[in-house]
Formats: sequence, C-alpha cells, structure tokens
Amino acid sequence: MLTDAPVLPSLASALETLRNRGLGLRRGSEAPMLEQARPSVPTGHASLDAALGSEGWPRGALSLLDAPAGGGASTLAMTSLAAAQAAGGLTAWLDLDGTLDPAVATRLGVSLDWLLVVRPRDPAEAIELAAWLGRSGLIDALVLDLGERSMPERRALDRLGSLLARSGSTSALVLAPAGRTVVGVVAGVRVVLRRTAWLSVGRDLVGQRVEASVERHRWALAGGTAELDLFFGEGRRLDPLVATLAYPRPLEDRPALRVVSA
Repeated sequence: MLTDAPVLPSLASALETLRNRGLGLRRGSEAPMLEQARPSVPTGHASLDAALGSEGWPRGALSLLDAPAGGGASTLAMTSLAAAQAAGGLTAWLDLDGTLDPAVATRLGVSLDWLLVVRPRDPAEAIELAAWLGRSGLIDALVLDLGERSMPERRALDRLGSLLARSGSTSALVLAPAGRTVVGVVAGVRVVLRRTAWLSVGRDLVGQRVEASVERHRWALAGGTAELDLFFGEGRRLDPLVATLAYPRPLEDRPALRVVSA
C-alpha cells in the first residue's frame, strides 16, 4: 500500500482522462484487440526491432536499457514511446529524479498529449505505481526511470515482473544506471548500449552512434545486435537536415561542445 493515499486517486483520474481523450482515436479503448494486433511495442528503430526478434519490446515484460549515464538509454526510451504513440498506444514515464525534459521529449517525437508523467517519491513507490499502471491494461508502454543513484529492491522488481506477465498488455522499459546489476537479474530483456562514435555536423556534436546488443531475451533467441544513431534533443525535430548531414567521429576525436543558443 502507498503511504500517501491521495496519490492513487489523482493518478487514476489522470489515467481515466487520458483514456477518455483517446476513445475517439481508438487509443486505449480496446486493449485486448490492440494486444492481438500488436503483440510487441516498436522501439522506433527497425534494426533493433529485428534484433529483438519480436518486432520490438515484448508486452508483459521488464526490459532493461543497460547503459551508463549519458549512454543513450533515455533517448532510446523516448523514441520507443514516440513509436508506441504513433502506433496508437498510450504511454507513461515514471520520473523519479524529475529529470524528464518535455522540450527534449517533444523534439524526439513524443506527443505530450498522450504521455502520462508521474513523479514518485522513492524507488519503492515508482515500482508500485508501475505495477498499478500495468494492471490497468490501458498503457502500452511505460518507462520506469529510477534515476542515476537509486538502488531498487529486487523483491519489488520480481513482483512487478510477475504482475506485468499476468496482465500481458504493457511493456516496461527500465532506466537504472546505478541499479543495472539488480534490474538485469530480473528483467526478461536486457539490451546493452555501447557508444561506438560521436555524430557531428561540422564541429558540433549532434548525437552518438551506439551498438545495441540483445544480451538477454526470455522469449526469443538473444544475441542480435543493431547499430543506432541516437540524436540529441537539440536537433532532429527542429532541423530535419541534421540526420542527413551528421557523420561519425572516432571517440578519441571528440570535437568541443559549443553553446549556439540558450
């Protein structure tokens, strides 16, 4: 049980408002039919969908985006939510440290109108709220962002994984730079991100190229890899030429960052 009783009614009201708003667009209105039509949630990257062997993140599962801070996990999570929304799904972000930047999310393709943002007080509440959202059956994909310092409890994660498996409707992406080892034991899917190059336009960094390795997948053959170009939030939506003009630079040849606007 949550110690702060008003949290759940408030969250329930926000979720119901989101659902009602989506009825006209068939978002969140027919969960069983949507699950049958889309057994997986797209990642936003066709090569990673193929590497996962299931056309994306599996529903009813915890998926760990295993990367150090700044390694591209948040960007990949945002593009995955954007892809889920484009497919007609409802999404949520549990933001423990309050670091989600709405402007960056928008630039990476996330529609804030279809994103439920929750700010838990601690890891235990974050995990419990993730379970509550999964149990609702209305959320297609959620991001459980445990921050850079929090260490989640394995028993709570085990319960969350079991609940998601029983509901079978929600794909939960976990960001936990400090708790990667704990989450990695519980997660049904583990994708490791390794930076291989910076992406640059002239002397300005605009993103990073990463190798995404599927090192664990309980429901498919693991071992697939994908090369992803992950752009910083300051470019892709504002200037569509950024992606076409960017070229890789070796990691040891990192250009200086320049502030071009504030």
